[in-house]
Amino acid sequence: MANAMFLAWSSPISPEADEEFNRWYVDTHIPQVRTAIPAVTQVRRYRLLGSGQAGAPVRYLCSYELADGDAAAAAAALAAAGKAQAFDLTPTMDLIGAPPETHFLEPLD
Repeated sequence: MANAMFLAWSSPISPEADEEFNRWYVDTHIPQVRTAIPAVTQVRRYRLLGSGQAGAPVRYLCSYELADGDAAAAAAALAAAGKAQAFDLTPTMDLIGAPPETHFLEPLD
């Protein structure tokens, strides 16, 4: 069976907060997600080309590959960790103008 994955979109609160936001994401958030979901095998981050121009928010995508095809178990583990307040949030993340989005993907084969 192919691996499942999940995608997380997020944005910093302002251009001035970009560096601190990215440092928090890499040094704090990704390790906490990996603890919450042990099936995570690989993490990659991307910046949406053209984002941040003309006053639009900068958008980042983080892709998390899972060791198996069980996207539902990963979603449940992430939700449980959030409910247990296992994630340290940052004031540099935009929660209103460009809030985070998470999408879980199941493999087709």
